[in-house]
Order: sequence, then C-alpha cells, then structure tokens
Amino acid sequence: MLELDPKDAMAYNNRGNAEAGLEKWEEALADYRTSADMATNFAFARANYALALYQTGQTEAAIRQMRNIIRKYPNFADMRAAITAAYWEQGLQGEAESNWVAAVGLDARYKDLDWVANVRRWPPKIVVALEKFLKLQ
Repeated sequence: MLELDPKDAMAYNNRGNAEAGLEKWEEALADYRTSADMATNFAFARANYALALYQTGQTEAAIRQMRNIIRKYPNFADMRAAITAAYWEQGLQGEAESNWVAAVGLDARYKDLDWVANVRRWPPKIVVALEKFLKLQ
C-alpha cells in the first residue's frame, strides 16, 4: 500500500501495527509518528505512538502525548485507560483513579486485560501497568 501512495497515513499506522506485533518497537514508533504527523486528527495513530513511546521506556514523553490526546479528545477511552496505567506506575493514585472512572464509563472493555492485550493489542509494558492497577498493586 505504501508503494501505491506514500502519503497514506493509515498505511503507516497499519505498518506500525504490524511492526509492533513483531516487537519491532523503534520501527513501529517511527511509522506511528509519520502517520500522526501526516494526519493530525488521526487519534489512533497518535494513541499508538504514545503507547509505543511507553513501551520503549520514554514514559514522560508517552504521558505528555496521552495528556495532549485527552485534552483534544476527552472521551477517548483508550487514552484514558492508558494514562490510568501510566499514572498508577508513577504512584499518582488519584489521577489514575479519576481517569479510570472516565475510561470505563466510556468503554468497559478496558477492564478485560485479555481484550486490551489481544484485541486492542496494547504493548506489553502498558498492559502490565494496567494489570497492576486492576489488581491494586
């Protein structure tokens, strides 16, 4: 698809998803960033970029991206759930819990770690962080 239209933001996001599935995080990060930069209102490309940042240990940058996405799209359950996990890992219980209330109010599937890991396909580090929150560890 990229050979046909190198300006297709969805193609870069999809390739990023494929790379993430292969745990090629740096490549996925680059493709998600390209996708998000090409289509500034493509919220899932931005979300995938934030999640890949978290996976690669760029926690502060990831949280900054998550906050920016939530500011623009306050009803984006995916980022509400992700920032819950990230805040919990940082010991920010109040912030985590308030975002969680919003996340599950918008989409209760985030309570199901299997769905998060295998259907939504979040990266492993953020899945583990969400699991810690759900088990209150």
